[in-house]
Order: sequence, then structure tokens, then C-alpha cells
Amino acid sequence: MSLVRPLRSALALTALLAALALPAAPVDEARAALGVGIDEVSAALRDRPKQDDLIAQLDTLVEKHFAFTTTTRLAVGPAWRDFTPEQRTKVEHLFSKLVIRTYADRIAGDAAPDINYGAPTELKAGRVEVPTVIRIANATYSIVYRLELESGSTPARWRVYDVVAEGVSLIANYRGQFEPILRKSGPGGLIETLTAKVAQPAAR
Repeated sequence: MSLVRPLRSALALTALLAALALPAAPVDEARAALGVGIDEVSAALRDRPKQDDLIAQLDTLVEKHFAFTTTTRLAVGPAWRDFTPEQRTKVEHLFSKLVIRTYADRIAGDAAPDINYGAPTELKAGRVEVPTVIRIANATYSIVYRLELESGSTPARWRVYDVVAEGVSLIANYRGQFEPILRKSGPGGLIETLTAKVAQPAAR
């Protein structure tokens, strides 16, 4: 009996087992983490809690799935180096509250969104971009999520640090708003502005 066929079968099985043992590629891990985050946020919105309860839920989910320290640093830009550690913590807290409240009403809905995930792209080591097309009711949105690997946590986790909706980056949008405030009033002025905005009654 020829040994060629058994040898080929053994090599094929070895290759298959080796492939199964390989860890998931970074882009696949990021895509999976994004899917979990979107599902959890969508479920919270469909529960239709009271506004304050919804904001509290979103606050918890943002902490879990959003790298807001990176988002805040990039939105502030080069002026970040002028902030004290206490000011950085304060502006990050206020900025996250502002973003959550601003978008809480806009993304609410009864139906689960229909999401088509495009091919993720590794921007550089530890950063991945995932394009999506999201359909809600009769509206369609092109949204790109950018995630970074937080290696300092145990276990390491992928979290969103920027969202590009219809070509408009959340980070770039807020940096455009922050820059004139920072030029005029510095870190203290930005904190005062964010404090005032967060204190305003939520719009319905």
C-alpha cells in the first residue's frame, strides 16, 4: 500500500489543527468586541427607560466599550499637555457626560438596527477600523468605528475611541469646537464651558 495518501491526510490534519489553535487576528477580535458593544447599547435603547435611567445605562456601557481617555486627549489636541492630571480627569468626565446626553435621544428607537459589517482594517498595531452600514427604520447610515486595544487591562480589551458618521469624525468635530475655547481661556475655560453645557436641561 502506498504511503503517499496516508501521509497527505496526516499533513492536512496537522495543518487544520494548527489553524484552529491560532489566536484570532486583531481585526477579528476588534470586530467581535464592537458587535458586543453595539448589541448591548441597542438593547438598552429598546428597553425605553426614562431619560435619566437611559443616560445612567449608557454611562456604564460607554465606560465598558469606549476608550474615552483617548477620545478626550485627541479631541483636546496638542493643548492636552497643558492640562494638569486633575484637569484631565475633570474634562474627560464632563466630555463623556456631554456626548452621552447629546446622543441619548438621537439614537433611541424601538427596532433593532440592521447592521452590515464591512472588512475591518488594521490602522497600526493596536488600532483597528471597522466600517458599517446601519439601517434603522427607513434610514441608512454609513458609520466607521475606530477601536484601540487597551493592553493595560486584564484581560486586554478592544474599545472604541472614535466614531466617523457619514464622514464626520466625533473627535474632529469636537476638536473644532474646543480649539477656540482653549486658545482664549485655556484648560480652565474648557472645563467651565463643559460644566455649563452638562448643567443645561436635557433636550427631548
